[in-house]
Amino acid sequence: MRFRPIRPRAYALFAAFAIATISAASAKGVTLVQQADGSVRTYVDVNIRLSGQTLWLRSADRKGVLKIGNGACSFIGAIQRCLPYTVALIQDGKTRQIAILHGTVFLNLSKTAQHLPLSSEELAPRTILALWRTVRGTYVTIKGSIDEVAP
Repeated sequence: MRFRPIRPRAYALFAAFAIATISAASAKGVTLVQQADGSVRTYVDVNIRLSGQTLWLRSADRKGVLKIGNGACSFIGAIQRCLPYTVALIQDGKTRQIAILHGTVFLNLSKTAQHLPLSSEELAPRTILALWRTVRGTYVTIKGSIDEVAP
């Protein structure tokens, strides 16, 4: 009997489902990072801050910050959809750029829940959902309520 390897899209769908169920229990954000080898790290209680077109995610232990610069944004109803333009990990006083192959950031800054386009998934008020794949094959999924919005 031969087993087929799980495709990368299946990993992404699994990560999206897992984060959707986890984040319901958390008032802050949850980040799932799945490496190309299949290992998954989960970061809970992530602080999410939106400043202009930049998302700042700070780990609960305050040791790491993920900076996501968004570009090419459009609106689908009240949902803002953006392409992650730049991603950087700031840790131990050093900044490391992360090369993105493809991804999307969804933002619901309204006061009501909104349906994601072409999906049955809803985004609660002041919530983000970000999904991307790096050039090294790592999948990143982020979902959570926005703790602070600055112009």
